[in-house]
Amino acid sequence: MLMAAAGASWSDLLEKWYGSDPGSKAYVEVRGQLVIIFSEAARQHVPRRLLLEKLLEGEAKGVPAERLLKHLNSELARLQRAMTIVLQTGFGGSFLSPVSDETLKDIAIYLRCGLSDQLVSDLLATGAAQHVGTEAALAACGAIMDLRAVAPLEDEDSLQIGRLLMTSGMQPSGYASLALVYGLGRSRGLSHEALVHDVIINTLSSGGGLAVMNQKIESTPIAEPLPPPAPAKEAHPARPSGKRSRPR
Repeated sequence: MLMAAAGASWSDLLEKWYGSDPGSKAYVEVRGQLVIIFSEAARQHVPRRLLLEKLLEGEAKGVPAERLLKHLNSELARLQRAMTIVLQTGFGGSFLSPVSDETLKDIAIYLRCGLSDQLVSDLLATGAAQHVGTEAALAACGAIMDLRAVAPLEDEDSLQIGRLLMTSGMQPSGYASLALVYGLGRSRGLSHEALVHDVIINTLSSGGGLAVMNQKIESTPIAEPLPPPAPAKEAHPARPSGKRSRPR
């Protein structure tokens, strides 16, 4: 019911929530702080629906009031950063090209998952410059987020891969498969460097796609497992010398 009242002010929405939702009684003591958070969101033009979702989600999970305030403040800060990124990259935000709630929500997720503001900004700027559209630019950010969940990828390589994805001609729906490609390569014993540079970056740079990456990986013999370590010989414990060795 609260989400349906999209045209009401922040204060009206909170009044409706406190007046109609029994779960809101657990947050009566932080009512004034919620008003401050939502008023700041309105001042920053952050879509109300996104914070309301977090509020209702926290209530449904029974999150304690003070912790819920921290979550809402953190989410508001991320959404503000997301709005700044969008405006700086020319990716939207004008009267003719408004920023959608879902775009800001997606960007906030990328920031929450560890992508730096600069990396997201650079990827969106590439999308705007290449005129690839919102779907491709956000999909590139999502692909990097998924890839970095399984690979120790630095920002420099992340940016290069994201840019190559957007100019590769590959469908945005296929970008997320890079994490699976990486996992397949690792299962066959390929090193991180070989997968990132030889398989992913070189393939995208030469105009190839997922099929070529899979061919490269499958043509690589599966690495033999390392032999088990030899049992350690029993050794007598060293006597303390009375001096502390310097760490090397």
